[in-house]
Amino acid sequence: MAQSPGANPAANATAPLPPGSVFEGSLDDTYGAYLLGTFMSLILFGISIHQCYRYCRLYPTDTLYIRSLVGGLMILETLQMTLLMFTCYYYLVSNYFNVAVFNNGVWSLKIIPGFIGLITLTAQTFFARRAWLLGSKYRVVVSIAIFCLFLHVGFAIGVVIVSFQIHSLDKIGPSNRWLFGVALFPASLADVLLAGVIIIALRRSHQSYKQVDTWFDAFILYVVNTGLLTGIFNLIPSILAANNSKNFIWASFSFIAARLYANTLLSVKLLVSRGMEVFGTDPLRRNIIARANHLAAVEQWNTPQIPDSTPAVISIKVTAETEGDLPGSHSLHKVDSDAFARSV
Repeated sequence: MAQSPGANPAANATAPLPPGSVFEGSLDDTYGAYLLGTFMSLILFGISIHQCYRYCRLYPTDTLYIRSLVGGLMILETLQMTLLMFTCYYYLVSNYFNVAVFNNGVWSLKIIPGFIGLITLTAQTFFARRAWLLGSKYRVVVSIAIFCLFLHVGFAIGVVIVSFQIHSLDKIGPSNRWLFGVALFPASLADVLLAGVIIIALRRSHQSYKQVDTWFDAFILYVVNTGLLTGIFNLIPSILAANNSKNFIWASFSFIAARLYANTLLSVKLLVSRGMEVFGTDPLRRNIIARANHLAAVEQWNTPQIPDSTPAVISIKVTAETEGDLPGSHSLHKVDSDAFARSV
């Protein structure tokens, strides 16, 4: 019985392989790094779920806006984690023996940058609002940061479009490589700007922060609470992608950075339950109504308090009336005292 050509190992070893059937990249630097990034993201996602559970238990009456922000962020996180796991299963399980597929991008791999952009924008909305409440002198910086966030979302959409157009890792070249690195840089810049504003406010606050007793508490307060940690992690994939966007090492770091947004936002809310408020307890020097409204917003957003150098003024006008009989007629005399002010 003649042996079929497909059963002859020697014939298969010398036969030319069809184009695209060989994966020329390193599996460790591509899908291995992608898998490790997914593993780390799952760990951080589990922490986010625990933080979200504690937030729901501790703050059931929080404002609708903040609760919607947390809920929307967790939905986006869940969808992205589903896409990450599906991508790993598609390449490393379903197509384990189909090497040609490794060169092509599955749809879930291509749309993940868009989810990262939405997660970044949603989470940083919270930090932008915190920085906005610090006062008018910081709002120019906050506006620049908000512009950078929308710029990041635009670049993320551009990465998704380019990913659907090239269809293969081999087609990533100088004409489109820059987009992968530049896409993450505006997000990192926004993180650093907002974190800088919060750190300056913490340093200028009249709070002594006696509750910060250890270096770990200081790290949580100044690095995690301010959002500086996400800015640092966003710089890493930006640099790696600009250097070599054909591997997925930069993508694995971007997954971790995206997970840290939810961890950071929820840790800010949970710091209050630990007694580490970053808003002041002393009343602000404003009029009573403005003071109450501002303190309510500051407490909800856990914003550092900047001492107000302009004292509020309560104007009190006293009017005295005297009535008596005077010679020749019955008259009413009214005496107005000067208005006086007392600072509080």
